[in-house]
Amino acid sequence: MSRFRSQTDTWAKLKKYCKPIRLTVFVTEQGVPSAIELDTLDEHSHHVVVFNDRQNPVATARLIASGKFGRMAVLKNYRRQGIGNELLRLINQQARHLKLEQLTCHAQLSAEGFYIKNGFIRLGEPMDEAGIAHIKMIKTLNAAEDTLQ
Repeated sequence: MSRFRSQTDTWAKLKKYCKPIRLTVFVTEQGVPSAIELDTLDEHSHHVVVFNDRQNPVATARLIASGKFGRMAVLKNYRRQGIGNELLRLINQQARHLKLEQLTCHAQLSAEGFYIKNGFIRLGEPMDEAGIAHIKMIKTLNAAEDTLQ
């Protein structure tokens, strides 16, 4: 991850970076209706953006104060380079900063293995969200994890 840098901040400060990534990944690639991709939760969430070595935004995710995170998106040319792991590490750090005891998400079924490798467990049965199969996943936070700065 040395050739990447990250930033965690509010929607007001990071919207210009988060929005294009999410629209590219979710709306253009996956067919999620644009009307539901951006919502009112954005303004009340903590956001993370990862930038490449040219300072272009390439990945994003958000964390809601309840401990639910989502809208995790990595641009196609940057997948399978550890950026998703970095996003999760940063979300974990932010969650502990907020004194949260667990994280939850509705993971796309195709990404279930990624989340399991990162300490999440599956809860319940698959569900449909925006025409894509998802599964609820949960992770109990451990204070000893993600200590890298």
